[in-house]
Amino acid sequence: MPVDMRDFKQALAKYVTGVTVVTTVDGAGRRWGFTATSFSSVSLDPPQILVCLARSAQCYPAFTSSAGFAVNVLTGEQENVARRFAQHDDDKFAGLPFSTGEHGTPILEGALAVLQCVTRARFPAGDHTILLGEVVQARVGQGEPGLYYDRQFRGAGCFR
Repeated sequence: MPVDMRDFKQALAKYVTGVTVVTTVDGAGRRWGFTATSFSSVSLDPPQILVCLARSAQCYPAFTSSAGFAVNVLTGEQENVARRFAQHDDDKFAGLPFSTGEHGTPILEGALAVLQCVTRARFPAGDHTILLGEVVQARVGQGEPGLYYDRQFRGAGCFR
């Protein structure tokens, strides 16, 4: 018997996750990014992570052809950044401070942590693609994490 999609979504909403913005650059040098809560470590040796990208995402073609990507772990103060990258917009980077990392990937200033990756594999998974990245550089910033729970962005202090 198939699972009821409403129940499935409600069950997933009860899992607390961190909030990330995943960024890349396409062959023409255009910057792309999306908000992701489906992010996980995979391996310590070699250091690998995964992130899931909807095939319907506007940025999907850029991520399926780029050599690498960066995972920017957001702080509790960056809800506006998470919301911006969750929207369809022509230039999500407009007015945001960022630098350039490996393979030209945009790195968001103020992120709690940044993992710069070389794309090692892409796996189809239902309506998403799993991006497997090997971490080539890791940077840790300051602050408390942004969290996503029950379809809402929250700061870490909300559970104290």
